[in-house]
Amino acid sequence: MWPLDFFYQQAPYQPLLPFIQQFKRFPQYADWDVLGPIARNQQGLPIRFVPPESLSDYYEISIAQHGHVATRPDNWHDCFNALVWCAFPISKAAITALHMRHFTPDHPRGPVRDAATLFDECGLILPYCDDALLQLLINHQWQDLFQKHKEDWGVKINALSFGHANYENLLEPFLGLTGKCWPIKVTADFFKLTIAEQCAQLDQQLAQFINDDQLKNPRQLPPLPYLGIPGWWQIQDDAFYANTQYFRKHRSHKLNTPMHKD
Repeated sequence: MWPLDFFYQQAPYQPLLPFIQQFKRFPQYADWDVLGPIARNQQGLPIRFVPPESLSDYYEISIAQHGHVATRPDNWHDCFNALVWCAFPISKAAITALHMRHFTPDHPRGPVRDAATLFDECGLILPYCDDALLQLLINHQWQDLFQKHKEDWGVKINALSFGHANYENLLEPFLGLTGKCWPIKVTADFFKLTIAEQCAQLDQQLAQFINDDQLKNPRQLPPLPYLGIPGWWQIQDDAFYANTQYFRKHRSHKLNTPMHKD
């Protein structure tokens, strides 16, 4: 069953709606092909979602060299990965290229690739035009950020999920869900754009940052307990925001995000 009504009613899924609404059932391989080459890798090859058993190369190598993304059938995690490829195609291609730049047979992993994987799975793009609001997030002043500045969400700051694991978790959300942010400074007019236009602009900017090797380690990505975002959880009262097991206090260490230097 394809829960289209559910997706329409849930704010976090807005970036994916233009593509979700094109399906009447859980998408199969042929359904993805019908969409056409929405995304391409940095070699210009069209992205196709294919059975994992059809591939003989490492996951990122298959994408980089052939444009083939291993996608398990009837699997929410992989389905959302494909949808994010549709919504943020340039940035997804940039992440693949980043993996390839830092991949060697002797040292397949490292801090850069760990950060890229972390953001790919549970990242949130955080457009903002007010430095003070970003500082509240950096300082873990959650009640101020989410309650005192509730009306600023969608006007001066917002969060768009890039990580496909976030989308999967939000099918059945539970307290504890936390993402990793990539703050991107925008102008105030940005928030007057449609969600599709916002995604397109952020996709261009984020891809450029990734291509410029601004992502170096996981600690650059500040945490965001995203169920606190106004409209992302059913009951957001004082007791909810007072839960320090979820809205944790700031640890005393210096944090540098990719686009924010202390």
